Amino acid sequence: MKIIRAQIKDMDTVGAVHSLAWKQAYADIFPAEFLEADSPKARAEEFRESLECNNIHYYLVYEEEVAVGVVKVKVEGGICEISSIYLLTEHRSRGYGSQIITQLRQIYAEEEMVLWVLEDNIKARCFYENNGFVLTGRSREISRGRQYIQLEYERATRF
Repeated sequence: MKIIRAQIKDMDTVGAVHSLAWKQAYADIFPAEFLEADSPKARAEEFRESLECNNIHYYLVYEEEVAVGVVKVKVEGGICEISSIYLLTEHRSRGYGSQIITQLRQIYAEEEMVLWVLEDNIKARCFYENNGFVLTGRSREISRGRQYIQLEYERATRF
């Protein structure tokens, strides 16, 4: 597994992997009609627009020469927020997520690292807790076809 910062030439790959992996991740959580509204083209455009922002970075996750995941981070004011880590279903449970967290910790070693996870996404919460993140006590409500609660996690000081 390797993680590489995405460039404009990767736009279609980012769009395709992000859209599919996102739909797979939330298939049992978000309403089907909400998931169906997402598209590779929309995700590619989101990525293209992010290239105009110096503080948003996308990474592609590769297994050999095949893109199998996407990571999105936003860095601002000494904080690195992990916005997305999505792996295609068939490439999960191989330790890639933990490797991604390790690499992000190296890349953004100077920044405080935070992320938001759906309250009901127990598997994701356990993953982040097992990788050194702790609850901050903050929460927010988001709308994804209906209302959901997200919980904020931060990287423990030393893990």
